[in-house]
Amino acid sequence: MVDIFTSSFSSNSDGTSVSRLIKWNNDNFSCVILNVDGSCLGSPARAGYGGIIRNDSGFYLSGFSSFIRESFDILLAELYAIYQGLTLAKDLDIDELVCYSDSLLCINLIKSLIVKYHIYVVLIQDIKELISQSNITLCHTFRDGNQCVDFLAKLGASSDADLIIHASPPDDIFDLLKSDSFGTFFLRD
Repeated sequence: MVDIFTSSFSSNSDGTSVSRLIKWNNDNFSCVILNVDGSCLGSPARAGYGGIIRNDSGFYLSGFSSFIRESFDILLAELYAIYQGLTLAKDLDIDELVCYSDSLLCINLIKSLIVKYHIYVVLIQDIKELISQSNITLCHTFRDGNQCVDFLAKLGASSDADLIIHASPPDDIFDLLKSDSFGTFFLRD
């Protein structure tokens, strides 16, 4: 973690930036993939979250989106996305799963040994419990590799629905799903 922070804030000696190519399922895991995201939109802000469960080839298995009433806390939205995604995977009897989130803070909170004084300690412990019950790997991804769930998180934040399980993908997400399935790379500076 120290190396990640150091490299994030250090500059190259020649002053040039390093570009990266980012794609969905960057680590090429060969199991079921869960991508999750949270979103806060508008003024006053509305929080929501979403997620997609796919196989390693990008075939859509299930998805979800939700609005969080009386909240505009992005950390809460990101944590709820992880929790709901893991719960949905458990309901679908998925034993081996890789969960990608673009919230490094959430991943660090969940992976840390002790988080007893955090405002969301109960939710974090619930997530840890779900992880302990299956073979789940939690990974960070950049937003560029998480575009489909960014769409669903914004859909959740802009709706008034507490939770919608999408048995089939919403119509406006097909092009994003296709890009992920084809392994399209996105340039990140």
